[in-house]
Amino acid sequence: MATDKKKKNISMTMVVLAAVVVLLLILGTVTIFSKRGEKIPSNPEGTIGNTAGNINNGGIVCESDGRVYFSNPYDGGALYSMNSDESDCRKISSAVASSINVAGNYIYYFQSGSSGAAGLGSVRIPNAFIRSHIDGNKGYTISRDVVVRAQLIGDRLFIEGTADNNHDAPYFLGVDTNGENMEILAQFGINPACAYGNLIYYNNTVGDHNLMCYDTRTGGTSLVLEGNIWNPVIDNGYIYYMALTDGYQLRRYSLSERTIEILTTEKVESFNVYNGYIYYQTMGDNAHLAFMYTSGGESTVLASGNFNSISMTSSYVYFKDYWNETSLYHTYYGSTSYSPVNAALEAALENIAEESGK
Repeated sequence: MATDKKKKNISMTMVVLAAVVVLLLILGTVTIFSKRGEKIPSNPEGTIGNTAGNINNGGIVCESDGRVYFSNPYDGGALYSMNSDESDCRKISSAVASSINVAGNYIYYFQSGSSGAAGLGSVRIPNAFIRSHIDGNKGYTISRDVVVRAQLIGDRLFIEGTADNNHDAPYFLGVDTNGENMEILAQFGINPACAYGNLIYYNNTVGDHNLMCYDTRTGGTSLVLEGNIWNPVIDNGYIYYMALTDGYQLRRYSLSERTIEILTTEKVESFNVYNGYIYYQTMGDNAHLAFMYTSGGESTVLASGNFNSISMTSSYVYFKDYWNETSLYHTYYGSTSYSPVNAALEAALENIAEESGK
């Protein structure tokens, strides 16, 4: 009798354990699918995730609703946010972030490489294009492909990818913000940065560098301007671009008047346009960072030397020293002085101290 009772107890225990395992599996599955199936609210008509100039400069800075989201070089490129006046600077993610887009309560970005301060070790993070809440919670992987540039237009993300383990050549794809309806739109690279309404202006990469227009609603393309054009940026009815075969001049094309203006005869390496200003970096022996008004006039040299990652928000212009990736400077619009972004440095040092003490 005692033996039978013992067997019965063992059997009941096994049944209970099996039921618990099944319940845990069900709960795990529900959790996974609830994350995948999170309902993302529709964005307002005309929503664009970041400015064209910021995306062309790596997409490491993005402003939305009074907050600036940025890749902090003082913390190995980790994702941070701060108010537009640089107060309340805080860490969102340890991922090295680029192609940052923000709309509503969601942030989209490509995470790559390792993050963490030099000398303190690093955390290996796989390549992935991520969507999360703006506080960094509820992260969801949209794609594990290598992203060159990405732009949010309405409720759909448009991504330029490069050749990797999954692709033999550059490509262009679209995917909904909830991660569904992903499709390859072109078997060659299209830079989606220069978005306006439902249109993307881009320089062709197949056969020529003509300025083209892609309609995100129909998938149709059309020729806008012939020429060897690079990194177009749209602002107030003009397309700003670098003319590659004409000494890398900075030019602009009026979409309404169909006329071209030469803005500088200097050899331009990178530029950004926003808030009534153009900031650009020149090449050559006398390399410098300069600015001018979009309305015209002479340019002013801001700093001698080589700088990159020119990014613009409502309050500041940000840039980095080409030879020192662990740097981040800012300047007021129209100012001839600049300084390090101390808020980013101080926040990074605090986070590094906290994480190294754990």
